[in-house]
Order: sequence, then structure tokens, then C-alpha cells
Amino acid sequence: MSLLTILGVAVLVATAAALVVWRERAKVVARGTVAFVGEVQAEVKKVTWPDRQQLKNATLVIIGFVLVMALVIGLMDIVLQAIFVNALPRWLG
Repeated sequence: MSLLTILGVAVLVATAAALVVWRERAKVVARGTVAFVGEVQAEVKKVTWPDRQQLKNATLVIIGFVLVMALVIGLMDIVLQAIFVNALPRWLG
């Protein structure tokens, strides 16, 4: 047998072995994925979803909180701008 034939056979054997290993790992990953999806479905079934009134109240609370925070940040911006842009340069000359 020539060296080229031996190398060809070695490459084929190595490729076959790699495919077998890859296939087994793919099976393990697939089983893990299926188990994960099943666990997610079981957890979603345990969730208690809010009714329309609870959802409406929570939405209003969130909108109110966002508006209050916008007001606070806006006031902070005005005060800090007055200090750093207007007053500080006048004091430092």
C-alpha cells in the first residue's frame, strides 16, 4: 500500500470517528434542550397571570412613576445647569 492510500484511509477513519462523537454530543444537547423546554412549560403553567384590572392598575403606577422620575431628573438638570453653566463661571471669573 502506498503512503497516499494509508493517509486516505486514516483521514476517512478519523472523519468517521469525529462524526460519531459529534452525533453523540448532538443527541445529548437535543435531550437537554427538550428537557429545558419541558421545564419552562411546567413553570409557565404555575404562573398566576394578572386580570385586566390588576394590569391596568400596575400600568398606571408605572406611568406615574416614570412621570415623577422625569420631573425629578428635569429639575436636577435645571439646577445643575444653573450652577455649572451660569453661577460657577461668574464666581471663578
